[in-house]
Amino acid sequence: MAIKKKSDLMPSLKESAYHIWLAGLGAYSVAGEEGNRLFKQLVDKGAELDEANKERILELAERAKGLQGDAKGAWEKLSTPFEGGLATAMHRLGVPTREEIVNLTQRVEELTKLVAKTKATPKPAAKPAAKAAEAPKRKAKAAKA
Repeated sequence: MAIKKKSDLMPSLKESAYHIWLAGLGAYSVAGEEGNRLFKQLVDKGAELDEANKERILELAERAKGLQGDAKGAWEKLSTPFEGGLATAMHRLGVPTREEIVNLTQRVEELTKLVAKTKATPKPAAKPAAKAAEAPKRKAKAAKA
């Protein structure tokens, strides 16, 4: 095997380095071209899915509206007997109804106003002096006896 001299290796190394450089530039160019093409494909796929999802969302919204109506009807069917049973149970336990509480509140307010008026009205003065004078006379009579 022949040993190449150092001077013979330089041109081949330069040439190899240059080929590597060119390969890198080629890879960069292909990646740019493929990247743009791939990007466009991804945008197109995304647009298709977006359109399909919009249709599905509209379908689901319509379905939800129908289910909402069904749920409302079911709730009304359940709530009426439940509320009646609850009201009966509360009445048996002695819990007052809203109407009874409102009536009682109104009555308390009326009585509060009446008490306030009564306190504000001056009372005729009693004759405490006459009663006080009678007390010593009674004591004197008791002492004589």
